[in-house]
Amino acid sequence: MHGWQAMVTGIAVAVATISLLVLLLRRSRRDAEVLFAVVSGSMALSLMSPWMHGAPTWMLWAVAIGGSATCNGFWLVSRALFRGDGGVGRVQVGVAAGVALLIAGYRVASLGVQGEMSPWASALDSLLTLASSTLLVLTFVEALRGWSPRLPRAERRLRLGFMAVFAGCVLSTTLIGALGKTWPAFADTRSGAIALCVMVIVLFTHVALRHRRRAPLATRTPPAAASGAQEDESSAPRTQGPLTAEDVRLAAALQHQLEVLQVYREPELKVLDLAGRLRVPEHRLSRLITQALGEKNFNQLVNRYRIAYACRRLAEPEAADSILDISGDAGFASLGPFNRAFKAAMDCTPSAYRAACRVQVVEAVADDSTETALPSAPR
Repeated sequence: MHGWQAMVTGIAVAVATISLLVLLLRRSRRDAEVLFAVVSGSMALSLMSPWMHGAPTWMLWAVAIGGSATCNGFWLVSRALFRGDGGVGRVQVGVAAGVALLIAGYRVASLGVQGEMSPWASALDSLLTLASSTLLVLTFVEALRGWSPRLPRAERRLRLGFMAVFAGCVLSTTLIGALGKTWPAFADTRSGAIALCVMVIVLFTHVALRHRRRAPLATRTPPAAASGAQEDESSAPRTQGPLTAEDVRLAAALQHQLEVLQVYREPELKVLDLAGRLRVPEHRLSRLITQALGEKNFNQLVNRYRIAYACRRLAEPEAADSILDISGDAGFASLGPFNRAFKAAMDCTPSAYRAACRVQVVEAVADDSTETALPSAPR
């Protein structure tokens, strides 16, 4: 690698490294940002691999292993970006880790190889091609998940931009690689094209992450519906296993207290108070909440309902109540605990959530007005 390719690759390494540092220096990070920090570092190491000839063995191994979270890691980023926090589970991490092992194994098997590859390296190459191609397709498809003309205009632009940038970069580098097998001139430009695509993807992903911070996914809500007129069935306490007849009776009574009587809106509510109203010992109610219903503790259960109530109030397009008023109505004794609990549950501040909901309403109304204004087709 020489000439302009080396210069562009050096710039791409710098851009990916800066991306890593920027993400690491953030005080609070969403899942997509944590994952992209890993991908950024891996991209930087992967781009450096052609410069590792003659380097110590430990450095070759470090680059080979560290640069193995590129396409597989970016698939996880796309899931977190378009599904929200919680969109990446153990299964997805396990799949990405398996592909990372294939990438690292192939690079280690290819270290110092001149000429024809060993059967072991060839087998890894074929398997890696299949796995990587599958993840590339899945990454593209993530932006289509939940697609609808009813999505806010900004969200549609983000998804279309993601698909265009990602597909353009993947197809261009793949095409150059295929042409390079016939025309050597294309093969010489492939490394520079890859570096350019890395820069484009890194910069666009930061734009996407910034958008997601400003407009969190509206689908990521607590178990209770955030914008409905009343609690739906998902707001019911979550059972962890089979309940006895007495557990069922007590759980139904607890649900009535929370959903119908809305006792969670009482700032000084304690588990002892609620146990007295349900006419059961305190330890009996606590055991139901933690063991049978799977909650961490009584406060976590109550805060879920309080945050869900606050989300509904914040999502009302014409609501003029202040954040302080809403926090008090939801059952929080002061604004500080409300802000902390809301941020922990929704990964954004109450003000940001309200702003995002209002932007979505305005854009939906604008879309409806545009569609209504269109002349009907002649019959």
